[in-house]
Amino acid sequence: MAALLLPAARAQTPAPQQPVILLDAAHGGPDTGARLTEKLPEREVTIAFANRLQSLLIVRGFKVVLTHTTPDDAANLTGDGRVELANRSGAMACITLHASGNAAGVHLFTSALPETEPALQGAKPVPWNEAQAPWVTRSLRLASELQAAISRSHTPVTSSRTWLAALDSLACPAVAIELGPLDDATAQDPAYQQRVAEAIAGALLFWRGHPNAVTGTGAVR
Repeated sequence: MAALLLPAARAQTPAPQQPVILLDAAHGGPDTGARLTEKLPEREVTIAFANRLQSLLIVRGFKVVLTHTTPDDAANLTGDGRVELANRSGAMACITLHASGNAAGVHLFTSALPETEPALQGAKPVPWNEAQAPWVTRSLRLASELQAAISRSHTPVTSSRTWLAALDSLACPAVAIELGPLDDATAQDPAYQQRVAEAIAGALLFWRGHPNAVTGTGAVR
């Protein structure tokens, strides 16, 4: 009698895990952020940019986790809430999105926390506001990949380190991206946003195969 291949037998092989990108559009709700123009708050630009980038990442095979999807649905979302969502997402990259009305081009920021040995990640709990320390080296590498891709899109881009709670508390490779205007385009210009978003999506696709693209385990408070 011929053996039957049951559906349950085929289900024994787990499906490959879909890589996760966390996108946090800065500000939202009553926190409008900076005023890019007299009538345009930063929160409107960051959420539009996040949604645009999400679409590009999904077609490249990523699972995208957004802290919020409209300017208003962040009304009850605290800074700690954003961080907790990010640290529980298992993201291979956590990206915080900002916008500026005067600083030209794209500005990348990584945490200024002192670097600690990556091999110690997960060995013991770390303070909530120092969760990024074991990930600094990987975050710097991610920023380097993003900077190279954005530069290839013929967009001015700089990179620096800063003290920023939204970065310091993240247990994943993390970069803050600030979109500033160009001579011929404002930060909210759709064509400009699309160009930068495509560069970022391409860099993250490359990062997907990088040995430093590992997921986080989360910090404790």
